Amino acid sequence: MSPFQRPPHHADIFKQAMYIFLIVLTGASLSLADQSKPNLPTVIASAVPFYPPVARAAGIDGVIRFRLSTDGSRVSTISVEGGPPLLVSSAEENIRTWRFKEHSPVTFEATFRYKMLAELECEMDSGTVVLRLPSEVEVSAKRLQTCDPNVQTKP
Repeated sequence: MSPFQRPPHHADIFKQAMYIFLIVLTGASLSLADQSKPNLPTVIASAVPFYPPVARAAGIDGVIRFRLSTDGSRVSTISVEGGPPLLVSSAEENIRTWRFKEHSPVTFEATFRYKMLAELECEMDSGTVVLRLPSEVEVSAKRLQTCDPNVQTKP
């Protein structure tokens, strides 16, 4: 030890040990988090999902959560974890159209969100579809309505 260095105190050694411990613990937890998320397969083909007409007419919206397993190129099993029954069958039907780039079989979660848009005026707006395949799908639509073409809408 040089004459200009002070001897280490137990508190300093303890702080350094805790700092190192936290770094190791953080790295281990990040590593475990990465391992718990499967590598999601790449969707190379799928049909466009639509709002189910009966649910749309009834103004039903909601979130459906699925647990999906693949065989390496297609969805092999679908488990519904929750959601409105009128929306589930339409989402399942869409999932069955998905085709994946060849991959190792994997199990992952997917969420479909169906949302009814506000009915402000009688406009030709059929909503939107946002695909973040294979984990998220968002479908929005206006409730079905009958419009009188003789009634002028505001510009």
